[in-house]
Amino acid sequence: MSKATNNIPRAAIHVGAPAKSFSVAEGYEPERRGWDEKTYRLKNQDTNNHYDFSRKHLNFEINGKGEIVPLGSNPVPLHERLQQRLDELGFKPYKDKNNSLGISDNSPNCTVGIIVSGDHRVLTRLAFGDQDVDFTLQKSNAHVQLKQGIKEWALDTYHWACRRWGAENIIGFDVHCDETTPHIHIQTIPVSKTKARGRASVKYVHKDDKSKVLSHKEWKKLPEEIRSNFIRTEVERREKECVSYARVWGEDKYAVGKTYYQMHTDYYNEVGHKYGLERGDDIAMLPGEERRGRVHKSKAVLEAERQAKDAIINAKAEKLRLEQQKDRLVDKTHSIKNQKARMEDKVSQLEDYAAALEIKEEDLVVPPLKTNPLVKKSLDAIQAELEKPIPAFGQKEWREERRKAIKTILTELQTALMQAKEAQKKDILTLGKSLYKKAMKDARTIIEQNKQLQKENHILSAENAGLRKRISSMDENAINNLREQKDAEIERIQKECDRANNHAVRSGNLASKEHQRANEAENQIREMLGIPEIKELWNSIQQNKKAFWQHVDPWIADAKQAIYKFATDYQNAMFTREYANPIGQGILAEALKDGLDASDKEQRKQATRNLLSQVSWEGTTKFMSDLSETRTMQFCEEMTVTRSLMESLLLAAGGRGFTGAGGGGSDNALTNWDGTKKRNGWGVN
Repeated sequence: MSKATNNIPRAAIHVGAPAKSFSVAEGYEPERRGWDEKTYRLKNQDTNNHYDFSRKHLNFEINGKGEIVPLGSNPVPLHERLQQRLDELGFKPYKDKNNSLGISDNSPNCTVGIIVSGDHRVLTRLAFGDQDVDFTLQKSNAHVQLKQGIKEWALDTYHWACRRWGAENIIGFDVHCDETTPHIHIQTIPVSKTKARGRASVKYVHKDDKSKVLSHKEWKKLPEEIRSNFIRTEVERREKECVSYARVWGEDKYAVGKTYYQMHTDYYNEVGHKYGLERGDDIAMLPGEERRGRVHKSKAVLEAERQAKDAIINAKAEKLRLEQQKDRLVDKTHSIKNQKARMEDKVSQLEDYAAALEIKEEDLVVPPLKTNPLVKKSLDAIQAELEKPIPAFGQKEWREERRKAIKTILTELQTALMQAKEAQKKDILTLGKSLYKKAMKDARTIIEQNKQLQKENHILSAENAGLRKRISSMDENAINNLREQKDAEIERIQKECDRANNHAVRSGNLASKEHQRANEAENQIREMLGIPEIKELWNSIQQNKKAFWQHVDPWIADAKQAIYKFATDYQNAMFTREYANPIGQGILAEALKDGLDASDKEQRKQATRNLLSQVSWEGTTKFMSDLSETRTMQFCEEMTVTRSLMESLLLAAGGRGFTGAGGGGSDNALTNWDGTKKRNGWGVN
């Protein structure tokens, strides 16, 4: 996915594995029951944890009445509330035959834990607003106050959970604001309504007096003439609540996946969109490497990765800013060096004047502007600041310290350069005045030297003209050598062309011979077709071939229709057999039509892409069309198409063997895409 897509704030719902029970310590953790400052420190010894004791007072929970109360207000611990609700429902776990006090491994699952969270920036803004919160655990956050936004988000999530699982089946709804990102722990019991066992009870009601109601036995004891005064009625079996993970979440992994998919959609429609949280990404839509990585990553690891990515982005931005500041400093240094060079040129001219006037060398001594040590010292200091490591936490303070340090270094450098420049300017001005007085006396000497230089210039001009003539003659020799090389290259290419023409003539002769052989073979085929038995066999082959190809386009059309139907079916997130059968046949048919070998994985994927390119997505959403393409490519990768199957199909396409509407004429037991065996000639169900 693109970066733009990844930067969209999204909701996150993590459903834990179903359990038969949980320990007392596991129940104490979401309620922070009995946690003190020492407990927080012990928890933070794991580098993935960031529990902030100074924010413990911000945690809250929502009780069974829908009221917001401080976390841990319920005097009954979570594990006891679980047992109380199971007793109300009459749930009895299977006992271990070897241990009457233990629960058997095959006992039904009776509780599910769910964590609801979302984008870090959105939820921290709802919880803390614009308050300064230190997430590095280096400073106390006791001053932070909880905002109303996080409470409204929690209440909306609570009402959504009650509508979905029932308020009486939510035994814990705890909101944590003392970790990196605010989130909710929901502990539920999967409860479903089912009819009581046994037959429906039969009652007999008197026609005139509805208060007279008899059971079946009582009615049977009445005389025959009186029975007709009663009307038979059946009372339906009453419904009762029972604990059932399969009825609530799904009987197999496909049904559970469908429930998860619909749960994310419902949460976005009812809660997420109100707070700017988009629907979470379907893991099947992620790249393969990221999908495999997320399956085995805990929330703490993902949160640490997010913080590391933010730290890297901030560090890169800070580095870019410092490099720009460094470039400005380097430019300023170059400007100072250029200014120094100009000053040195002026000093050199003054030295020439002094030499012409026979001025003593000690009179020309001007203290040089020594900027190199100052600039080098500043650059070394700045480099030392830039090389200081960027901490994972406290980056804001780190950047402020570096900025102040570099600003101080530049200020000191500027002050030192201005002082040195002013001192040198005074010395040069004093020296210049004395030199000017002496230079005016003997300027004629300089004029004579200038005349001598002009004579030398004429001599050098003559020598320069001679050198130009020599270079011109050398250029002519180089051109002649190049022309000879090109002529040799042209001759070589001409010889290769002659050889190619000779080869073409020989190839033409061979082609003529092959054409003659083809004509002779065609004449032999005509003679063989003159035999009635062979002609009848040939006609049968052509009819079978025609019949086979008549089924190819309908198979492709059925596959396209199945893919489009899946893209408009918002109830299914995975292929069922209703979709798998026609899509598998369509992929094989498309491979035959395109001349591809479906037993080769890459060629089969190419056939699948060709099939998807023919599907019209009009009337579908971008999300569902992408999901349909992803599911189709996954289904293609999971298919197992044997070489013998493709050979059978190719034989059928060529007319050899019997071809029916249901397959390619192979009687072998083929391997289906899911590993099963079936005699249908396709390798798919």
